[in-house]
Amino acid sequence: MLCYWILRRPDGTPAGLVRVQNDRVRLSLSAPIAGSFTLFSKADAVPILPESEMALPCPEAVLGADGDRVTCFASAEQSAPLAEYRHRLHLIRTMHMQKAVPEDVLAVSEPFLPHVEMQKSSDTPDSEPDSDNISHFSPTQADSISDSAREAQAFSLLLQRADAFFTAYEEVPTIDMVQKEDNITEAPDGLDLFSQEFPGARWRYVDGTDILPHYEGTWKQPNGPTLHILAVRGHAAPRPPRSLLGFTRFLRDRDGTGYWLRLTPLP
Repeated sequence: MLCYWILRRPDGTPAGLVRVQNDRVRLSLSAPIAGSFTLFSKADAVPILPESEMALPCPEAVLGADGDRVTCFASAEQSAPLAEYRHRLHLIRTMHMQKAVPEDVLAVSEPFLPHVEMQKSSDTPDSEPDSDNISHFSPTQADSISDSAREAQAFSLLLQRADAFFTAYEEVPTIDMVQKEDNITEAPDGLDLFSQEFPGARWRYVDGTDILPHYEGTWKQPNGPTLHILAVRGHAAPRPPRSLLGFTRFLRDRDGTGYWLRLTPLP
């Protein structure tokens, strides 16, 4: 079975594609991203390099991280929330530190820096570079530039095809997002959505006749204005349904449910 996961940055913008076919996974980036990448299944976690293929039974997520900072994330439809994979990666790194493994072994992967011209070793300035240490992307800098252009063009075409596919099959709801006070309900103990992304936000649920069910929240940024947030349940895609104007960000809650979000500053 062949499927694609959209790799996204923390702000929801696309960062690449993850191709999965018969438990073989290939990670492709639209632009270089610093840090390392880890491929997860329910029982295992292995490093994966961009533009390379990795075999792992029942893969379910790819997490990119630069130290403790998440750089990008992609997952299957029925995967666990992002927080679970961050916790597993933290445990893996902690175990490695306790075993005092050298840093070059601990690193899941090197930062993605394609087509970098290799330099001779400082210890042997007159010797030729070791063939094992030469980048496999291209033999010369000129070829690297050409290869990079071809890869970027192919990746752009792949993203266009994916975008066309989701556009053709997305459903456009015929009901409007109209907010009426008599259709608003709140849980007795309050709603707790996206507690990591919007800590301390206040939420309420809006539903009723001719109203698209959604969550409405307000969140005071630590160093910015208060935001008004609308969250509509949906599926991950290169872009939101055409009916959700202004919805630009896709997030999963702690239970794995996906939502499209619209954020606007309050006056």
